[in-house]
Amino acid sequence: MFLESEIDLLKLTSPQANRYPADPPLNNPQVYFVPDSHGLCIDGMGELALSFELSRQFLDVQGRPAPLILISQALEQAFHFSFGDIYKSKARIFKRKPYNQTKVLDRLRTLIARESRDRKMKKDDSA
Repeated sequence: MFLESEIDLLKLTSPQANRYPADPPLNNPQVYFVPDSHGLCIDGMGELALSFELSRQFLDVQGRPAPLILISQALEQAFHFSFGDIYKSKARIFKRKPYNQTKVLDRLRTLIARESRDRKMKKDDSA
């Protein structure tokens, strides 16, 4: 009861708290993450979670920057998979050589750049 009152008070005083739905969405994922050792793996999802935490743009219900564990739990629910231990994944990311620390993020960036280039080429061919 006390916690609910505090949350209601935060919603009234914090403009960011009003951005969130009152009830969490149903746990009925429509998208499933299938790890691939040559593509997006569990530690790759860890890179995403860690970068989201470091951005400080993902907030908890009190409007504070969400800790890694909450972000990882949200990703697990959204994509129906399990990190196992997100902190072990985080440690493996920081143990990588500097040029490999963001290899999955770099790969995702490359995929977007390639798609953009392909679309531009298709547009130029049809003109």
